[in-house]
Amino acid sequence: MSAWEDDGAAASLARTAVLVGTPIALGAVLWVHPHGGAYETVAAVADAWLAVHLLLLPLFALLGAAVYVLLAGFSGRTATIGRLGVAVYVIFYIGFEAIAGIATGLVVRGTGSLSGAEQVGAAAAYDAIVTSPVVGVLALLGIAGMIVAVVALALELRRAGAPTVPIVLLAGVPIAVVGHGGGSIDAVGMALFLVGVVWLEFGWHRESTHHEGVPA
Repeated sequence: MSAWEDDGAAASLARTAVLVGTPIALGAVLWVHPHGGAYETVAAVADAWLAVHLLLLPLFALLGAAVYVLLAGFSGRTATIGRLGVAVYVIFYIGFEAIAGIATGLVVRGTGSLSGAEQVGAAAAYDAIVTSPVVGVLALLGIAGMIVAVVALALELRRAGAPTVPIVLLAGVPIAVVGHGGGSIDAVGMALFLVGVVWLEFGWHRESTHHEGVPA
């Protein structure tokens, strides 16, 4: 096997790892995501809360990478807007995750041994973080960026002749980022995305004759 073939095989493996491995891993972590809410609720599961969000930080970034990879084979205004959407998502949603997930976990972790007055102070710090308008704006901008990216990707795939069903299933991505922490809907979103990606990557390419504009 030539060096060129080795590089091609490695690139194909990396693409599959990002597109298939990311929704599997992210969906699994989201499935065990502890319920949030009040300070007392998070404090009771502080270690699990922090561990989950430490895993979610790179996995949500990889989710952006997965959408970017799907856009990589397209050019033009729509694809460019989609890539900008991915960039906005990565910058702002990862910032949101770092604050709302990791920072809150660090605040509440180990507070069980604090005195009553110290517990009140920790609870106030937690509430200040989760109710901060900055956190809300980061989340909204990140979500908006991902919605723009997925809509742009859907338009490009449709123009390239992709089937409707897997395109619709890509909506699992914004479902996951919007529903993050709100029950099992985020994990379901990742399952939908996984089915759509597998269909597009391993079904449509083999069965369809419409390859123009399709990611390689």
